[in-house]
Amino acid sequence: MRGIEVDERDALWESNDPRYRIYVFAGAGSAVTTVDLVDATFKDAEWSATTLAGDDNLWSIALVVDDSDRGRGLIWLVGGDYNSPPRSPREWQMRAQMQDRLLAHRSRKRLPLTLPDGRRVIRLFPDWGREWPFWESFSEGYTLDAEDLPLSDELAGEIYAWNAAWQDRAETDPLPDGWIEHGRHLHARMQTELDTIAEVRPGFELR
Repeated sequence: MRGIEVDERDALWESNDPRYRIYVFAGAGSAVTTVDLVDATFKDAEWSATTLAGDDNLWSIALVVDDSDRGRGLIWLVGGDYNSPPRSPREWQMRAQMQDRLLAHRSRKRLPLTLPDGRRVIRLFPDWGREWPFWESFSEGYTLDAEDLPLSDELAGEIYAWNAAWQDRAETDPLPDGWIEHGRHLHARMQTELDTIAEVRPGFELR
């Protein structure tokens, strides 16, 4: 996040008639419901999105913008297009916010901690004093060990060594050379092995 001081007079136009677009993502695949709200406040849009999503679905909100040169477009305000695979840490962060909002809600209602497609979310990131870099937010245990997940012995061993490399340094020391790149490779392999039961979030890139 960055803050930039600006001249408040630099805007060429303004409007008090926003058009909000709500997306509700449900189930496996690309199932989505889209609703536009006019004559509404942003608080109205949030309430409507939460109501439409219920206990089981993810939601996001965009501002609809009609540009004379480019036509109609969207500016994402909360979340993003859940059906587009994340390609950057920022997109992973937006996806994480959508998922965590749903999982926190389901935790409060004592519902299974699953996404609309029935899978869990397992986060991959190291933390001081933890032998294994596995976490499941909002669960009673929160921390996980390798035996809690159906990982191959080979992959578990590589993840253990990768986590140890992070731990074997002072807190202010830089990361080992290639550590992030190796983590991306391990994340992809972990996602492949757990694909039927969980989405694996590369938390080591979102710290």
